[in-house]
Amino acid sequence: MDGGQWSPASRLNYNLQDTISRCTVQVYPLSWTAVYVPLDNVGMWNVRSENWARQYLGQQFYLRVYSPANSWRDEYPIPSNALLCGRAIGHHG
Repeated sequence: MDGGQWSPASRLNYNLQDTISRCTVQVYPLSWTAVYVPLDNVGMWNVRSENWARQYLGQQFYLRVYSPANSWRDEYPIPSNALLCGRAIGHHG
């Protein structure tokens, strides 16, 4: 984390040697925080704000870790009535 605005040059200061494991990080006013997430199992991941009142502002996102094995053990198929957007449109299974 640092004050000011993040830029690609900010990556040069990331601590990748002895990072701290956390479930929660802070983002202070007029600052930024970089988060390393080890995506160690397939399926959907939800990264979000713990403040429910702010989630409608877009302080959450979903990302999917793909696996070549299409197993219901790891992830159920997208429901036929799901509302899709962006690149997901037209990709019902």
